[in-house]
Amino acid sequence: MLFSRDDVATVINSQFEAVWESVRPVPIVRIDFGNGTLLTRTLHGNIATYVCAADGQVLDILAGIYTPAVYMAQLQQFRLLANYAEQEGKEKRGLRLREYHQGQADALAKNEPAAVLVNQAFMSKRAIEGGIKAVLVPGTMVKHVRPSLVSNKKPTDERLEPAEDLANWKLLAEDTRINESVRREQIHSLLASKGAVQPERIVKWLYKDVLHADLDDPYLGLGSTLFANYPFKDQ
Repeated sequence: MLFSRDDVATVINSQFEAVWESVRPVPIVRIDFGNGTLLTRTLHGNIATYVCAADGQVLDILAGIYTPAVYMAQLQQFRLLANYAEQEGKEKRGLRLREYHQGQADALAKNEPAAVLVNQAFMSKRAIEGGIKAVLVPGTMVKHVRPSLVSNKKPTDERLEPAEDLANWKLLAEDTRINESVRREQIHSLLASKGAVQPERIVKWLYKDVLHADLDDPYLGLGSTLFANYPFKDQ
């Protein structure tokens, strides 16, 4: 589990004000085999990580489950984004975020390298307060930036041995790829158009259009599968 890892939890707890919110009751499946045996389990759910300003404005979102390394790298980008957005004052935050998200969406749509936020404070002889001065580096220039400026600590201990773990990891890696391409483009496009927005205003859109789990659908999109061969579905 991603959030049970010590390295991930340490980054979240030390650099963010962590809040967990359940957007709907956890779906539970019960199968009665008719012989006294009853199987009860939860269905695999969807998750989204919002990073917000102190007033609740959404800065950016990660939709879905990630491999630990990519997730932690993105958390470091979010930390730099919070600094980048506030550099010209709160009144300019919305404009800076719109421009940032539009640029990221355009790059992803063209299958070009997206811009990366780096910490310029490491480049100066006199460290700024807090040690962060985020600057946006074009994707084409990222390879020329010193790795230390990006500050994306990667987790350790990702060795996989059992065949089941390897299979699950491959699925997770594929989910991460989709999250970082298709879903990220959708999110960047929306935030570029919305500007200042609170999580509750976009949560239904996020789960329905990005994660394909309509929160207003009692079957979470599984209705066609659950009832496809059920003879009494129309009664």
